[in-house]
Amino acid sequence: MKIDEFIKRVNETLYAMWDPFAKAIKIYESRQTYNDEEPGYDYSFMTLFPDKDDLAFDFNSDDIVLGDISFRNLTILFGLVQQLRDTPVKERFPEKKYCLRWIDDDAGKSFLGLYRKTTGHSDPFWFLFGEPNLDAIFTESELNQLKKDNPCLAPAIDAMKEPAEDKDE
Repeated sequence: MKIDEFIKRVNETLYAMWDPFAKAIKIYESRQTYNDEEPGYDYSFMTLFPDKDDLAFDFNSDDIVLGDISFRNLTILFGLVQQLRDTPVKERFPEKKYCLRWIDDDAGKSFLGLYRKTTGHSDPFWFLFGEPNLDAIFTESELNQLKKDNPCLAPAIDAMKEPAEDKDE
């Protein structure tokens, strides 16, 4: 199970979010508990560290009474934690995304993309975009397939590749 899928499924009963500074998943009793959090104070009741093989976690039990959370929700949570724990570490993280930076000119940056890629159009075509929208963002595996299908373009693809911001979140 990937981290983003884990968070989505936890959010069906409790509230989870990725903390990029701690590189951890924080789990709260509810979204409201997260919203009530004061600056510099952590109201999460559990923190998971998905970059560890055993999915190390901490309980912040000083401030949360687990009795406030239903047994059903705790059971669901621990089932999801076990699924995440059973997933190898390198498979837990979402695949990295890239855009293909084209030539910058007076109009600014431009990115090469496959127009209508995201709509599943039967006949997509290559197009230049002024910013890396979803049609101009590729996963690592998509770029590897493109290089495999077009080996003469592989060096150009590697030269143009740059990390994309998450525009699809």
